[in-house]
Amino acid sequence: MSGKLKLYMFPGSNSVMTGQLMLDHKGIDYREVKVMPGPHAFIMLALGFETMGVPAVKFNGRRVQGTRWIARYLDELVPARPLFPADPVARKAVEDAERWGEEFQNATRRIFYFIARRDRQAFTSVMAHRRSPPMRVALRIGRPLIVRLATGAHRASDAAGREDLELLGERLDQIDAWIAQGILNGSELNAADFQIAPNISGLLLSDDLAPYIRDRPAAAFAERVAPGYAGHLAAVIPADALAPLRDHQRAIPVAGGDATVPADESRIEVGSAWPRA
Repeated sequence: MSGKLKLYMFPGSNSVMTGQLMLDHKGIDYREVKVMPGPHAFIMLALGFETMGVPAVKFNGRRVQGTRWIARYLDELVPARPLFPADPVARKAVEDAERWGEEFQNATRRIFYFIARRDRQAFTSVMAHRRSPPMRVALRIGRPLIVRLATGAHRASDAAGREDLELLGERLDQIDAWIAQGILNGSELNAADFQIAPNISGLLLSDDLAPYIRDRPAAAFAERVAPGYAGHLAAVIPADALAPLRDHQRAIPVAGGDATVPADESRIEVGSAWPRA
């Protein structure tokens, strides 16, 4: 490659981490162009991109946005260490998992904003990582507006967040099943690995959710593929919103015929009142 590829991004984004992991996997040298979440929507359009989204890459005048499209572009740009298997059947399995992972990415984002509206520190804890002191101040000041705008842009209403929390147990089961089948976490990592793993790493930042994830194969997979996700999400999810995940965990059989429940589950009281930010 002649010249350096540009990656338009902001730290803390699960989809941006997917883009970074794929670039690193390919061994492609790139320059990060950091934009501010919220205003990035207008910046990307002003820079000539078709949509407001990040991650986005630009190389030799070509612009590509979205993790799935970036994956295919990178395989075109650098065929070595392919992100998709050559075998058609194996490729379809990876593509199906990758497409599913894109919705899981959206679900994780909706859960994040569900938490961020209740935990004032959550947004800056994740988004201010690797930022300059002035930008950290700007993010802290702009946090209420950015969270409000992102909630609308990603349709991250409380109802949507609760639905995603209700489905989380089944989604984790699916990830564990793909790991067992070798579609994920194989000897050669693929686009679906990079699409899905950052979302699990992001969910593990939550004090509420980590107890339901950390003993699963999905957690070890995330640690291998997408380590180092920075931030902290305090325990603020209402108990009734966690109840489906707790019940799902109880129903999972483990050795000896018992069910696995989080060690700190005793603190959960269904129907308890939680403050809303």
